[in-house]
Amino acid sequence: MMRALAAVLLLACGCTQTQARKANRVGEVATAGGLIGVLACGVVAALDPAHEDTIMAVGLGFVPISVLGALLYVGTTSRANEDTGPTMTRRERNRATAWEMTKQAADAARMRDCTQVQAIAPRVRDLDLEFHVSVFMRDVAIQRCLRER
Repeated sequence: MMRALAAVLLLACGCTQTQARKANRVGEVATAGGLIGVLACGVVAALDPAHEDTIMAVGLGFVPISVLGALLYVGTTSRANEDTGPTMTRRERNRATAWEMTKQAADAARMRDCTQVQAIAPRVRDLDLEFHVSVFMRDVAIQRCLRER
C-alpha cells in the first residue's frame, strides 16, 4: 500500500499537463469504480445474509482502489487544471520571437554594437520575412548598423 501511495505521489508531482489530465481522469474513474464496487457488495450482502461475510470481504477489496484513485485525482487536479493560455500557431510563435529579437537588435544598435545587430538580422529574416521587412528594417538605428558592413 505504501509503495502504491508513493507511486501515486510521484505521478502527481512529475508529469506534464497532458499526462496530469489523463492521470486525473484515471483517478476520477478509479474512485468512482471503487465506490460503486463497495456499494454493490453492500447491497448484495444485504440481499444474501448467508454469504454476507464473503461478499463484504470482496467489497473491502474495492476500498484501496477507491483510495488510490482519490489520491491520484487530488494529486493531479491542480496540474491538470492549469491555464496554459491560448495555444499559439507556429507563425505566431515565430512572430513573437522575431519581435523579441528585434528589440534586442534595436537596443544593441543604440549602443553601437553593430556586430550583434548583424548577427540577429538573418535570424529575424529566417523566422518571419514579412516582419523583417516591415518592422526590423524600418528601425533607423538598425539600418545604420546594417549599412556599416
